[in-house]
Amino acid sequence: MATLPSKFSDLERFVDEWALKSEEARFNKLHHVTLEHLRIFYDALLPRMEEVLLYLNQYKIQDLPPEEKTLFYLAMTFAETAHPIDLKWEDVDFPDAYPWDKFEFRTVSAAEN
Repeated sequence: MATLPSKFSDLERFVDEWALKSEEARFNKLHHVTLEHLRIFYDALLPRMEEVLLYLNQYKIQDLPPEEKTLFYLAMTFAETAHPIDLKWEDVDFPDAYPWDKFEFRTVSAAEN
């Protein structure tokens, strides 16, 4: 199991589900989670994000140690899934807005799976 730096151990309960390594995994998570479940993650991470980012900024992204890389993935998932709550949506998706299941991911992060 991936762990976090000790100062963020209170967030370890989210690692297995939310520390997602690729943009595609984070995108799919957003489209397969309820707003209520997303809010639990959001409410836990939001007050810690400034501290998380300050902590991660001491490293170059390519040199992140394993625990810090897990923290980075957790922060990336937060950043890429927060907008439904930030924008006060009533759901995590608008089914008729775009065919999200047709997206094709070809990014560097997707290659890290």
